[in-house]
Amino acid sequence: MARFEEACRMANDFQITHEMADLPPELWAFLKEHRFFAMIIKKEYGGLEFSAYAQARVLQKLSGVSGILAITVGVPNSLGPGELLQHYGTEEQKDHYLPRLARGLEIPCFALTSPEAGSDAGAIPDTGVVCMGEWQGEQVLGMRLTWNKRYITLAPHRHRAGPGL
Repeated sequence: MARFEEACRMANDFQITHEMADLPPELWAFLKEHRFFAMIIKKEYGGLEFSAYAQARVLQKLSGVSGILAITVGVPNSLGPGELLQHYGTEEQKDHYLPRLARGLEIPCFALTSPEAGSDAGAIPDTGVVCMGEWQGEQVLGMRLTWNKRYITLAPHRHRAGPGL
């Protein structure tokens, strides 16, 4: 529990919200080092494997200090690459990406909001088509996306995207 208390002590909401429009670099480093982005990831991949209740308690604690801090930690621990890879990824994908997500080496973002529909997921006109394509000289299975986004949570820090189509 000490790591959560320390993160709260490090967060100055006025600075985060009004001066930086971001978390300070030392807080980002602390969150990565202490695996705040790994609450949803299984221990076998370096995650914390917290229950939904434990995650909610952590986010409740963080949100009492800074809403932005809680959202920053909450997004990678909600429906996104970490959870989707654990359920649907190949063993090769899990072995590659989950430890990197758990250590904070890669931060996922979430692209839902569109100019036409806001955050109403059922009204978003964006599309994605699964197709074969070429990537770095190799034939790969991928997605061709057609989308227009207004806001992408954690985009300035992202390495992986979770499209809301």
